Amino acid sequence: MSDQRFLADHMLIKLAKWLRMTGHDVSSPPQNANDSDLISMACKEERVLITRDKDLAQRCEKLGVGCIFVKSSHLEDQLREMKGNGLFLQMRPISCTVCNGKLMKVTDERHKKRYPFLNEDTATWICQRCGRVYWEGSHWKKIKEKLSEIDEEES
Repeated sequence: MSDQRFLADHMLIKLAKWLRMTGHDVSSPPQNANDSDLISMACKEERVLITRDKDLAQRCEKLGVGCIFVKSSHLEDQLREMKGNGLFLQMRPISCTVCNGKLMKVTDERHKKRYPFLNEDTATWICQRCGRVYWEGSHWKKIKEKLSEIDEEES
């Protein structure tokens, strides 16, 4: 896993969610954050800013702030660009896709009983920050396949 921590700008919230699914620490800014706020947050939290804003990327470069400029507006191509920046893209459920909180694997039967749609063999996680529940359903398989397909492509 990459030791890099990231901050995604508002244009890349969907990419941030997918990167979290692959085990990367990606925070999102508050709704009202402007470019200066993003730069300040990236510096203060020692994060690499991920943006589609060319002017913001150029400001980061001038200020010596780590930044990845993402050219594409399409998620799959954005993931390919991140792979090109050295990120591993296999499913690793350690962070909540919504709040970036740490996930805890559910092993306690009491927790599983709270969610009757899950069977006891279903791998399940709960976000320790917001309480969101994750499980390996049919959507999980599709996400894993897409990530594997992108990860296996020639660079």
